[in-house]
Amino acid sequence: METVRGRRLLFVRICGTGMSSLAISCRDMGAEVRGVDAAFYPPISDTLEREKIQTDTMDKLQEIVSEWKPEALIIGNALHGKSDEAAFVQSCGLPLFSMPSLIEEYLLPQKKSLVIAGTHGKTTTSTMLAEVLDVIGMNPSYIIGGVPLFSGVQSSYHSGSGYMVLEGDEYDTAFFDKEPKFLHYRPDVAIVTSIEFDHADIYDSLEQIFSKFVALTKITTKKVIVNIDFETNKKLVELIPPDKVLTYAVSSNAADFTVLNQESSGRYLSVTIGLPDGEKYAFETTLIGEQNVMNLLAVIALLWSENILQTHGKEIATAIRQMKGIKRRQELIGSLNGALIYSDFAHHPTAMRYTLEGFFDRFPDKKICAVFDPATNTNGQNVFEEEYKTLLAKCDAVMVGFPPKRERFAPEKQFHPEQVCDAINRASGVEKAWYLPDVDVMIDKLQTLLCDEWIVVVMSNSGFFGFFGKIENSDGYSIVQNK
Repeated sequence: METVRGRRLLFVRICGTGMSSLAISCRDMGAEVRGVDAAFYPPISDTLEREKIQTDTMDKLQEIVSEWKPEALIIGNALHGKSDEAAFVQSCGLPLFSMPSLIEEYLLPQKKSLVIAGTHGKTTTSTMLAEVLDVIGMNPSYIIGGVPLFSGVQSSYHSGSGYMVLEGDEYDTAFFDKEPKFLHYRPDVAIVTSIEFDHADIYDSLEQIFSKFVALTKITTKKVIVNIDFETNKKLVELIPPDKVLTYAVSSNAADFTVLNQESSGRYLSVTIGLPDGEKYAFETTLIGEQNVMNLLAVIALLWSENILQTHGKEIATAIRQMKGIKRRQELIGSLNGALIYSDFAHHPTAMRYTLEGFFDRFPDKKICAVFDPATNTNGQNVFEEEYKTLLAKCDAVMVGFPPKRERFAPEKQFHPEQVCDAINRASGVEKAWYLPDVDVMIDKLQTLLCDEWIVVVMSNSGFFGFFGKIENSDGYSIVQNK
């Protein structure tokens, strides 16, 4: 395929955030696009429906290949290599692409590739960067693993030269390509937000993950921008040539980009940062928490490195002040019995800590109820069980859902939410944590508990067994108009 225009492309496991984004981009480039998946859930299912991309269930795969006659199959990494579907796609005689390999071959030529990688914050930082570039008129292309609120779509592609913002995932690429996705993205500039242990289903150690980020820095051609608030990131900096690296931090004065001052003023947090040339730059944001200050520092560092901050400083400050953010990242979705309900994607102890600390700081006079959906492969295991006991104990109420991927692992490795909740209750001396595997029962519990004294933070990166749709239809729920 010299171009995707006019070609029929079938996306296998399309409901992933990256896969759905790429499908939209290929459609915008003139391809005919369809997709299949085992399950569809918001917000991606809503986006695919709004974009009028035809989708079917996985049991229709062979029928679609036979009757629709796609010219290539794009395979998501959710397709298990030992499945019947994997065997079929390998035997059907059609060209196979992973999501990253299709991007590398057909979307990146002529583009300046801006890759945002790291354990935490990469989706939000990618969205921030794409939103700023869009607002100041630079018309970026982007593929992001979430739905930006400034555009309503997780993907946008413009032909010709210009910037392309890519969320660079360290997870493996496909069942036939076990290297990280970001190694396909040919970065001109890369941001590394953090490096911590995650994805315990494919990585055995932090050192193994670290080696992949080292490989990313080596293929980056211009600048690597690294957050040195994280210890492992500092080790990465030592391996990058000095003229190729820029650093940022909220907790260290040793970085090139540092926080000089921050203070709350009404709805806004006012932040002044120091730049490498000795100048200062100030901005205001309504976004919550230290993690978002880190994310904004990364964006500013990249814009400075590209000489965009120097020429569009006032416009960038306006864009940050009015920034809309991304769905399910500290997104206010409604209220229940007067309690505000926020949705957040946190699914790792560090992300959970930053998220909860942000809400403690923003709402010091409210009670915080944490609802945790342990849906990832890593959270099917007990590798972070002790950390969750400590983090969640700081909340006034805790509800933990069922870990759907737990049964993939040996009994001694499985995550046990009931043990987390029991430990919290014993330590606090009161019953404030509950393991509620049925989301209908969880919503009933929330209805009983909540009033306007509460803030609810729902931390989930999945469909959560229909939780979001069910709570919207429950008694006492209302949409909050002023978001």
